[in-house]
Amino acid sequence: GSRVSYDLSKQITMKGVVTEYQYQNPHIYIMYDVKDENGNVVHWGAETNSPVVQARFGWDRRTLKPGDEITVTLNPAKGGASRGYLAKLVTADGKVTELGRPEN
Repeated sequence: GSRVSYDLSKQITMKGVVTEYQYQNPHIYIMYDVKDENGNVVHWGAETNSPVVQARFGWDRRTLKPGDEITVTLNPAKGGASRGYLAKLVTADGKVTELGRPEN
């Protein structure tokens, strides 16, 4: 799987605003914008499980939409790209999805 490209020993948490939510196989992607410490917008992407797995957490294609404020915890990409593997998502209404470690 694609999990080899993520650093599973590290987690980072950030607040962002959803720009795109791709509820599709083989993996769901969440694209979101984060402001860095200088106020610049950085485009991030978080990969997660397939829709059938995420459905167990109550997700569907309406879980997120552009403009939603989210807090994301992820295992960052090893190469330093602004992407990662989703470990935890908190939506603006306080709903928490804890994924734990990626399944192999």
